Amino acid sequence: MIDIVLNANITFYIGAFVQWGFLMAFLYSLVSSINNADKSKVWLTSIMALSYSSGLFIDMDSITYFDFFLFDAATLVSIVLCGFFIKTSTLYIYLIVGLSINTSLFFAMYIDNDIMHHYEYWWFWNVYFIGVNFSDLLMIVVSLLNKDILGLVKLGNYITTKLKRCRYA
Repeated sequence: MIDIVLNANITFYIGAFVQWGFLMAFLYSLVSSINNADKSKVWLTSIMALSYSSGLFIDMDSITYFDFFLFDAATLVSIVLCGFFIKTSTLYIYLIVGLSINTSLFFAMYIDNDIMHHYEYWWFWNVYFIGVNFSDLLMIVVSLLNKDILGLVKLGNYITTKLKRCRYA
């Protein structure tokens, strides 16, 4: 596993696949919403496609985890701000959760490498590698399918219902 985490070629191909995935999700949502009045999916996928495609113009040899943290934090803020103008959906919830996970993991890796100066492999690097790539893949799949794969929307609705009952009891 350490070879996968530290291999620059593999991370380049994974990054290219994620960029391609968000671009395809945007194009699919654009085409599928032509006769649909609700364009919220198009707005959300366009933000993700623009954010992740900006990696094409970045020198990957000089970028830090803090830069990735800032990019994902800016994307998260723009998705949240977009939520004020669109109808919230399954995709919106999954993008918020996925970007929050990515932002947290990038910040943790920044602390681990740049502040704590850990350069030898340890278990957190696996958590980072699997967490970031899983959340990216999950966001792409939900962008294409618009299904509540992990049940996050159901869980949120359940918790909201329970909180409302406790408040009025």
